[in-house]
This record gives sequence, structure tokens and C-alpha cells, in this order.
Amino acid sequence: MIGRIIGNRYEIIEKIGGGGMSNVYKAKCNVLNRYVAIKILRDELTQDSEFVEKFKQESLSAASLTHPNIVNIYDTGIEDDIYYIVMEYVKGETLKNYIKRMTRLSEEEAVKISRQVAEALRHAHLNNIVHRDIKPHNILLTEDGTAKVTDFGIARASTSSTINNTSNVIGSVHYFSPEQARGGYVDEKSDIYSLGIVMYEMVTGTLPFDADNHISVAMKQIQEKPVPPSKRVKNVNISKNYEDIIMKCLEKHQSFRFQNIDDLLKKLNALNGNSEGEKEESEIIDSPTIEIPALNKVDENVINIDLVDRNSDKAFRSFFSGDAEDLSEDEKDRNKNKKITIAAIFSALVIALLGGIIVFKSFLYVPEVPVPDLLGRSEEEAKKIVEDLGLVYKVSKREYSNEYDEGKVMDQSIEEGIKVKENYPVEVVISMGKKEITVPNLLGRYAIEAGNILKDAGLLEGEASEEHSDTYPAGQIIDQFPKANTPASENDKVNYVVSIGPKIRYVKMPNVLNLNLETAKLSIVQSGLAVGQVNEEASEEIAEGLVMRQSVEAGQEVEEGTPIWLTVSTGKPEEEEPVEPVQEEGVFPLAISLPKEKDRVAIVIQRIASDGREVVYSEEVDTAEGSILVNVKGSGTGIFEIYIDNELYDRVEINFE
Repeated sequence: MIGRIIGNRYEIIEKIGGGGMSNVYKAKCNVLNRYVAIKILRDELTQDSEFVEKFKQESLSAASLTHPNIVNIYDTGIEDDIYYIVMEYVKGETLKNYIKRMTRLSEEEAVKISRQVAEALRHAHLNNIVHRDIKPHNILLTEDGTAKVTDFGIARASTSSTINNTSNVIGSVHYFSPEQARGGYVDEKSDIYSLGIVMYEMVTGTLPFDADNHISVAMKQIQEKPVPPSKRVKNVNISKNYEDIIMKCLEKHQSFRFQNIDDLLKKLNALNGNSEGEKEESEIIDSPTIEIPALNKVDENVINIDLVDRNSDKAFRSFFSGDAEDLSEDEKDRNKNKKITIAAIFSALVIALLGGIIVFKSFLYVPEVPVPDLLGRSEEEAKKIVEDLGLVYKVSKREYSNEYDEGKVMDQSIEEGIKVKENYPVEVVISMGKKEITVPNLLGRYAIEAGNILKDAGLLEGEASEEHSDTYPAGQIIDQFPKANTPASENDKVNYVVSIGPKIRYVKMPNVLNLNLETAKLSIVQSGLAVGQVNEEASEEIAEGLVMRQSVEAGQEVEEGTPIWLTVSTGKPEEEEPVEPVQEEGVFPLAISLPKEKDRVAIVIQRIASDGREVVYSEEVDTAEGSILVNVKGSGTGIFEIYIDNELYDRVEINFE
């Protein structure tokens, strides 16, 4: 693939990763002149519809998400049977490698990464996407320490498709939730559980559950309670609050965990002094606003009179001072007349000014009235009271109320006793009475739908419990309290019971050896088991027609309904004709170099055949030896792939002849 150009724009530069499903290459986009990462489905899997569907699901799931903590998907396509996804190139390393390199992380750094991953999950959950495979391998750390979630290959929309009704368990066994291990219903709280294990591993450097094989790990996920991080590893410096967050994430029952990623983020943000405390509301004084004309400053003590004749100044002063000694008789007479005139004018001005002030003040003055108590009064009565006081009555809205009867005032914009000017509007809210609510029918609906159904009906989601059911598949609601179609009040809680599938019953296997076939079948069916495949085989000791072998030993407890295979004798064997000798399988030693930077690694060897893959070796080994030899058997020519910690180490072709 190196040097190849895909989609007429992406030039493959080097291989940077890979797994059992796909290989990842660094490439250069010749159109936008930037580096990208290209994930390409393995050649041998392109004919497998299941793998192709998972590969397409990854591009569909991640392409709908845009967030700084999620690896962006740029493009996807098919070219010459090459299925590829073009994504953001992240220069850095996986969180898994970082934890191994650092042994364990400080609480401050772990909380920082936890917040970023939680923010990424919050964005995915808001878009109804459940990742279902959160683990350190799928979290990339950039050079500046930013965490980015990737690999949405098994993500699902938060609908009924998140229910696992098959026996196939999807996810990584060390990180998936108990409900994933059981094949039960999966929702956002399953991602929270997986994130809890990642947080546990960051602060301790170890996993909460481990065993020799995957089945044992899965059983521990379902049954065992994790040891608190502070008690798991010596000298772990972790606060009680952060440990409580981790342990709450790792609750076995979904209802006991954080109910959504927002609740988890609030707790994480409260650590290290980042609490998003509630802001105190300042007291608001309701002061009605009225509009008045602008007033200019008036000095009532100054009168400005324009005196036009040349003697007016003297006359004005003499009027107030009485000094007229230097004036002639004629002037005195004239001045006397002027004094009378001016006095008359002055008096008129004073009277007019005082009258104007009185009129102006009377014009501005609007009487104030106290607002009455309108709560509980009928709409007509409240309107009459308000308008009789010279105020304006206005209905702002109508709402349902459990306290006030229909048509009664349930709220008013201005409290009783506050004084307002006449013609001031008083707004009221009129009750529509109690909202008639009927409890919806949840039976047969998946639990993940319950919240929205109840919210639309004006009700709240109550407690969810789990029970076995023979009629409802896992994840569906089998009972509810209160029952459907019963009356309820707004915000009442509805509890419900979720099916976890039929209860597994065990029965003892009967002894059917040396019985004829029909009798053996009857005994098996009567014991609650099923008759499986019946084979025939010659026998020197068992008479013809009698059962000579049964697939389950007598007395052993086995799951009810299990098919039992029988082998019936055909009597003594006839002389066998010589047969051609079967070609013996050859043995070939594979030398595997072990990484020095890890203490223990998981080695898996798969044999590739036309009809599928076969695991021929799977062990966790100590790297102190430097290398190991594994003998593989086969005949003819075989292709083998070697994986170290789920990453492809080598692909070899062996000729056993």
C-alpha cells in the first residue's frame, strides 16, 4: 500500500497501526496539503458482510460527530474492493501506551483526561450514539495532552438496536459493562462503566478485573465488586472524592451508576477546586416604570424684564429704593406712573408664575393606588377589581395548576400592597385547572425509550428494576407501577421492571446408556432436555440398536433445553478394508521477539483459511525472556498471523511438507 494514491488524492506514506479488522496508514491529502490517517479494511475481510457492516458503521457513527475530543472523520469510500475511512491524523500515542510508560498517572492528570473523554461521550450521547468500546486503546493523546476518542466501529444509536438479543457479546472484555457481558441492553450508562475502568487503570496502573481467559474476566465483570483503587496498589495518592466517583461508575446495576454523563461531569468538575457552584440570585425589587416629560430648571426667584426706554433702569431702581431726590417734578410724575405700571406688570408676572407652577404640578401629579390581592379570584372578579382602581387588567398566559381551580388567578405580576400609578398594567396568569394525565403503556417498550415516553406525558422516570422473563426479550419492560391508563398528576414518578431474559434452569442428565434409541429419547425429553444429533457406530461390546455414548455424562447438571447427542451401536463391525494412511501434520517453530518496554503481553496466533480464522495459540507471557518459540501444526501450506496485545506483529506463510 505504501506509495499508492487512494481516491485520487490520498497518498499512502507509512503504516502506523493495525488490528485484526483493519490497518491504519499515515497519508498526505494532495488536495488540502495536510496529513491524514486512513483506516483500511483487511483484504481477507472484504468478503465478510459482518466485518464490512461494522466498518461502515464506524464511518456513519463517527462522521456525525464534531468535537475537539473526538477524532474527526473527513471522508470514506470504496475503491477496487478497498474499504477506507479518512480521519484526522493525531500525532501522539494511545492512552494505553502512555499508562504503561508512566506506570500510573497522578490524580490531577487522570481527572483532566477523564473530563475530556466524558465531554466527548457527552457529545456522542447528545447525538444518540453509544460508543460501547471505551478503553485506553481507543483514546489518543496528542503531544499537548489533549485526549481524543476514536474507533466507533461497534457504536450504536441509542434505540432498540442497542439491545443484544444474540449470544454474541460485543466489546473488549476487560472494559465492557456487566450488561454487555450478559448480552443485555446497553445504553449511555454502559459507556460510563467503561470510562470508570479507564479511570481505575489510570490511577492504579492495573485493571480491576483480570484472569487467565476472557470468560473468567467476563464473569468477574458480572459478579465481583472491584477492590477500591486506594487498596489495590500501595502508595496510590488518590482523593476520597475521586475514588467515590470511580466506584460509582463501576456499579454492577445501571440504575446505581451516574444516570447520565452530565451527572458525572458535575462531579469531575467539582474536583480540584473547579466546582460549578450555584450562583446566588440577587433580590429584585419590582419598581414600576412610568414616562414623564423632561423638566428644565426654573429659578422662581429671578425675573428678567427687558426695559426698553433709557430711563427704565433708574425708574426700576428708584421703585425699589425710593431714591428720587435728583429728579425733576415732571420726571417724578412720569416715574410715578411708570412705578405703578411696572408694579402692576410685576404683580401679574408673579401671579402668572405661581399659577403656572400650581397648574404644572397638578398636571404632573398622578395618584398612586395599592395593588390588591388577586390570587384565587375568578377572572371576571379580578378584572373588575383592577379596573375599578383605575389600573389596566391584562392576562399574560394560561397554565395548568394543581393548586388553583380552572378560571382562577394563580399569579400576578405585581405583589399585593405595592403602590403604582393609575393606568399601570397589572398582568395575571389564569389557571387551566389540573392537567389530566393518563399513565402511558410501557409494556413491551425498551427501557431506553421509557424516559422520553414519560416526559412527553408530563411524568417522571422512577426506579428501574430487573427480573427474568420467559415472554419478553432482554431490555423490554415487563411491568410498571402505576399501571397503564390510570390517572396521574404532573411530575408523578412511574417505576418499571426490565426483562433480563429467561431464567436459566438446570436439570440432571439421565443415564440412557444401553437403552434402545426410542426409550433413550423419551427419558431425555422427560428430563427437560432436547434430543440432538443421533450418530451410529459399530461396537464389539454394545448390541445393535442400543445407546453406546451420550454427549453429557449421567448425573451432570446441564441447562434446561440443551440438545443431547447420542451414539447408537450398529453391532459388530464388518471387516475393514485397508485405507490410505492419513498424511500426518507437520510442526513448525515460530520465533517471536517480545517487546522490552512491557512486563507481560498477550500473544495470539491465528491460522487463516478460506473458510475463516482459527486461533491456534493464545497465551499471556512474561517479556523477561526476550523471545519465545511457539510450535504450530499443519499440513501443506498455511498462513498465520501473530498479534501482540491485539496489534499485528507478523504474517507468515509456512510450508509444512
